[in-house]
Amino acid sequence: MVARGIGGLMMVYSALYLAQFLFSPLYDNPQRVWAVMNVISGLGILVALVVNLRRMRSQSDGNPVPRRGTHTLFYANAALAIWFFHNWISLLTLEAGEATSVHHEVVWQLIAMMIPLVLATTGWRLWRENFRQP
Repeated sequence: MVARGIGGLMMVYSALYLAQFLFSPLYDNPQRVWAVMNVISGLGILVALVVNLRRMRSQSDGNPVPRRGTHTLFYANAALAIWFFHNWISLLTLEAGEATSVHHEVVWQLIAMMIPLVLATTGWRLWRENFRQP
């Protein structure tokens, strides 16, 4: 039941993140919201990474029929974690008034695309697997 709740939260957060990404140019000072969302995103990415690693390892332990996409989701999640934490640490270490580089802005765009995909997919799998069990 806890895993199902985590899966539901991941899916809801993915929708909120996507809405923030799409509509943040429409209002003043979206950076306040991004500062909070970066903390939640970092936590969600780590939780998803653990979930996807456990799922991948459980399928490697003699399970004759691996679920499609399990390895792909884990590696996408790992790439997302590396990009996100590298860019976030770089963002946190900027001097006052200093802007991020064009390279980091491009990577933030990739991160913003991958967070909803990885977290929603992981959340959906947690939701469905725990819903099917009696």
